[in-house]
Amino acid sequence: MIRGDQIYVRTVSASAISGGNGLAKRHWQYHSRSDAHSKAACWGIVFDLLVSCPLLREHVERGKVGFGINHEMRDFQMNRKKNLDLVICTPHGTLDDGAETFSDLVDRYGIALNSSEIESLASLPTLERSAVGTVLVALEAKACMTAHIKACPRLYDELSSSFQTILGDTKSAVAAAFVTINAASEFISPVVNKETKRNAALKISAHQQPKAAKRVLEKIKELPRRNGEDGIGFDSLGALFVDCRNDGTEVKIVDALSDGTAVDMIMTYQTMINRISGAYSTRFRAI
Repeated sequence: MIRGDQIYVRTVSASAISGGNGLAKRHWQYHSRSDAHSKAACWGIVFDLLVSCPLLREHVERGKVGFGINHEMRDFQMNRKKNLDLVICTPHGTLDDGAETFSDLVDRYGIALNSSEIESLASLPTLERSAVGTVLVALEAKACMTAHIKACPRLYDELSSSFQTILGDTKSAVAAAFVTINAASEFISPVVNKETKRNAALKISAHQQPKAAKRVLEKIKELPRRNGEDGIGFDSLGALFVDCRNDGTEVKIVDALSDGTAVDMIMTYQTMINRISGAYSTRFRAI
């Protein structure tokens, strides 16, 4: 059962990211200058891959693959470089900072699991952090929570740079991207409120919905995608609408916007996981 999207919103709901200084210091569920949301998203994706991909589980059991954190990938031709929150890779030696497993990241990242997910995690083979040899799966997670229209060009450029760098480094790697799009009509921005004193009224940013969320989705759909190792683009691309006001209330998945717009079937979270799993099973059977 695919659960990573639910784990992700549950984790963001429970997050307490520090922001501001002095009397303005407070905690936020989402902060654009923190990578907590990206790490939570990538953790959930790897969890779902371990559950849904028998070949990956077999490789983990046999010690053929590990994972890397904040791994720098570099485009050999253009010399671009990019740090990926989490990659699945072949191991290459030992780490200087000690042993760590995928399960250890639950506490480190503050991943919010329910009892059935804890049980499922315990049943999986132990995926160990390792020095990165060959990258097999490279994950990029982004979020567009406010100022949607303004953020579109930068989001597109960052994601374009991601797949170009990933494939420029390792063409056979499964390049995947996951984008969270805020469908809330209001958002309390840590950046806008960075000087707002703790007990003062917060400045609330209004979103023109569903127009704002739809525009981001349309921009993401313009990203190149590939079907096989010879193409250029992402092997898997997913998007998720959420309702995040960033005021401490529960973050929820939004299945459809107020006008009925939903994420295209080819880009749903479930399809993203299926495509990554399928590509892994096809490309890396012989490692």
